[in-house]
Amino acid sequence: MRHLIARDLRLLAPFAWLIAPGHLLWCVQAFLVPELYFWMSLAAALGWTVAMLMIDWQLETDRMTASLPVTRADIVKARYVSALGGVAIGAAFYVAYGHAVMAVAGERLIERWSASPAWASGGGVCAFAIVGYALVIGFLPFYFCFGFPLGASWFAVSATVLVSAAAGLARLVGPAARLADTPGATAAGLPPSEAVRAWLAVLAAAWGLGPALLAVLAGAAALGALSVRLSTGFYRRREL
Repeated sequence: MRHLIARDLRLLAPFAWLIAPGHLLWCVQAFLVPELYFWMSLAAALGWTVAMLMIDWQLETDRMTASLPVTRADIVKARYVSALGGVAIGAAFYVAYGHAVMAVAGERLIERWSASPAWASGGGVCAFAIVGYALVIGFLPFYFCFGFPLGASWFAVSATVLVSAAAGLARLVGPAARLADTPGATAAGLPPSEAVRAWLAVLAAAWGLGPALLAVLAGAAALGALSVRLSTGFYRRREL
C-alpha cells in the first residue's frame, strides 16, 4: 500500500513548489467572508486528490495498477489514506494562513470575524476535519463503483441531499448560535460549517469534552470502515 501512496507523491512532486503559494492565493481572496474562506480552504485541500483521480482516469492507469501484485483492497486503502492525508494538510494550511493573514491585516479584519475565528479554535478545526472527512468517505464509494466522471456526477446529486440535511441541522442548532457568535447567523440557523462547530460545542457541553470526543471518533471510525468496505466491494466487481 505504501508504494501506491508513494506513486501519488511522485506524480505530485514536480508541482510541490506550487502547492503552498497556490493554496494561499486561492484562499486569501475569500478571507473577508469567514464561511467562504472555510469552503475554499476545504476545496483546496481536496483538490489534489481530485487531480490524482483525474490523472488516473485520463491516462487509464487503473488497469495497469490493478495488474500489479497488489490487491484491489490495498488500492482502495491507499486512496483513502492519501485523500485523508490531503485533508489533514489542508487543515494545517487553514490554520496557518488564518493566523498569517490576520497578523498582516490586523484590525481591519477583526470586524469581519467573530471573537473566536473558526481557524483559531479547536471546534473550528474539528469542523473542518469532520466536513472534509465526510466528503472523502462519501465520494470515494461512488468513485470506486462508477469511475471518475460518472461517480462524480452521482455524488453531486447525492450531495444535494446532504446539503439539505446540513441546512436542517443548522436550523436545529439555531438556538446554539450564541455559542458561535457568527456574522451572518440568523434565527433560522447557522452557516453549515458553523452549524457543525456549534453542534460540537453543544455536544461537549452536554457530555463533557472527553466523552464527546470519543463519541465523534467512534462514529467517524464506524462510518469510515463502512465506506472502505463499500468501496472495496464495488471495486472488486468493477470491470476495468
